[in-house]
Amino acid sequence: MMKEVKVSFHPDGVSVLVPVGTDLLTAALKAGLFLSSSCGGKGVCGRCRIKVIRGDIEGESTGKISPEEKKAGICLACRTLVRGDVEVEILPQTRVSARPQVEILERKQGEEAEKVFSLSTFPLLPLTRKFVISVSSSAVGRQPGSDFGRMESFLKTYDINHLSVSLSTLRYLPLVLQENKNTITVTVAEKEGVEEAILIESGDTSLSHFGVAVDIGTTTVSASLFHLGTGELLGTEMAFNRQISFGEDIISRIILAEKSEGLEKLHHAVVDTVNELVKALIESCGVNLTDVLAMACSGNMTMIHLLLKINPSFLRREPYIPTSNFFPVINAAEVGIRINPAGILATVGGVSSYVGGDITAGVLATGLATKSSLALLVDIGTNGEMVLGNKNWLLCCSASAGPAFEGSGVKDGMRAVPGAIDSVEIIQEGGKEKVLVETIGGKPPVGICGSGYMALMAALFKHGIIDRAGRFTEKSGRICGNSEEKAYLVVEPEFSGHGQPIVLTQLDIENLLRAKAAVFAGLACLIRRAGVSLNDIETIYIGGGFGTRMNTRSAIEIGLLPDLPENRFRFVGNTSLQGACYFLLSRYARQLSREIVNLMTPLELSLDSGYMEEYLRALFIPHTDLNLFPSLRK
Repeated sequence: MMKEVKVSFHPDGVSVLVPVGTDLLTAALKAGLFLSSSCGGKGVCGRCRIKVIRGDIEGESTGKISPEEKKAGICLACRTLVRGDVEVEILPQTRVSARPQVEILERKQGEEAEKVFSLSTFPLLPLTRKFVISVSSSAVGRQPGSDFGRMESFLKTYDINHLSVSLSTLRYLPLVLQENKNTITVTVAEKEGVEEAILIESGDTSLSHFGVAVDIGTTTVSASLFHLGTGELLGTEMAFNRQISFGEDIISRIILAEKSEGLEKLHHAVVDTVNELVKALIESCGVNLTDVLAMACSGNMTMIHLLLKINPSFLRREPYIPTSNFFPVINAAEVGIRINPAGILATVGGVSSYVGGDITAGVLATGLATKSSLALLVDIGTNGEMVLGNKNWLLCCSASAGPAFEGSGVKDGMRAVPGAIDSVEIIQEGGKEKVLVETIGGKPPVGICGSGYMALMAALFKHGIIDRAGRFTEKSGRICGNSEEKAYLVVEPEFSGHGQPIVLTQLDIENLLRAKAAVFAGLACLIRRAGVSLNDIETIYIGGGFGTRMNTRSAIEIGLLPDLPENRFRFVGNTSLQGACYFLLSRYARQLSREIVNLMTPLELSLDSGYMEEYLRALFIPHTDLNLFPSLRK
């Protein structure tokens, strides 16, 4: 038996036993602690920095750790193996908290959900419905005929004309009917146009009927609990997707899924995340787990493949097609989801490998497919996913923006969590240049999130500190570094939350410009292919958690968003979750989601001859063609 050693993590006070030779990143994951690691433990990103206080370790040399850091005991968790008992400290900039959103964002999202899910939008016909039947009624009494036939006849009065039943449920039916002299409750699930009786209970349990809508994001997973009898929203919870410990981007996870046990690990990671959220919801809302009978999930194609434990390999290989655009409604227990054992799991359909059910859900939530006017939905993440159109046609694409605006691939980047700089202003005071920053939650700054980078780049450009190509000029005394890599000092070490300076490097700017160019070029190709102009677009919906903190003007000034009146932009939050809630609550929404998938025409940017030209033109601030940005010409 392999010897085990103890790894202790500070300041959490958590210890875990692991075999000798385990890397510290794996040990942290086993302890339930999440470290930033965009490369999935390959030692490339340099983000999983930790400090070894004492203990027996073996570290691999890497250029990501400076000699000064090495002397201070700092190393990369993924490249450091334990040989004996070890004590380590997780650095503030390395830590990924268990809950990614601050309270104000959770409240905002909940408020939006409550407004969206008024029953006037779609009639309430959830994935599962409960029917209370009087046993003594002529419909189900013990007259000649079959028990199932009498129940079926009763349910036909509710327009349930094609009722099926599983063998296990059928075995239980006569026992319930014989033992109960008053009423029974039948739960009917909608499965691909056929209703199935999935649960038969003694008595009236119609008030104990709940469902969960889930958005499975690459970075975060969000879930909302509903009473399926009334459509009432009871609560929303969010957590980081446990898969981030295996890599922050989709491609890293697909590559891992191709390796031995990789698919199993990724599948269990996302299922564990969903189960944790369900547990948190039922505990906070006082609901019994056995009363949760339905779950609806939206997510990109890779996330849904991994949730269902379907090999996603071919999503990144020619001809880049998913296993299916629509997945069957299944028993949730088949994939390890812990709700009532008879409960069902349904997923929102997607269009292509890189335009999945999360975008279908976004179109559903915004009502874009029901409008006569032209509208655009933009969801900016690792991929910039866009849908342009109206009720007559929809054109969609996915631009590979990279993770820069999500805090990866940039030196002091981080997600939108407490302590992240999300607003920046540069002022001149007493002949000195000052940088004013605001952080999420008002915490001491420890890094910069996507909206903070937008505001920072816009401010640097307005003050002439960077030129249109994003290169530093000599107009600031806050430029530091050497000739090989200059940097702009955003926060001095004495004012940061970790005692280290927070900077924007020349390489960071290049990565951010590439990300914004990919998104704008995708938008330009959509508009060109549709034969419309920017001014024809009446509404631009900005979806995703990233959009909730975005400053519209800053995004326009750097050329990420088109130069249109700001009143045309609407920040709609997590539309993937909102659409999943619709999907859970209404048959009409489920039907419309399928129509949306069939209406959407995917534009493959890699095959578009004009995409690279548009991309190169958009690599400047705001763009090489200033006619596209009339408000910025001066």
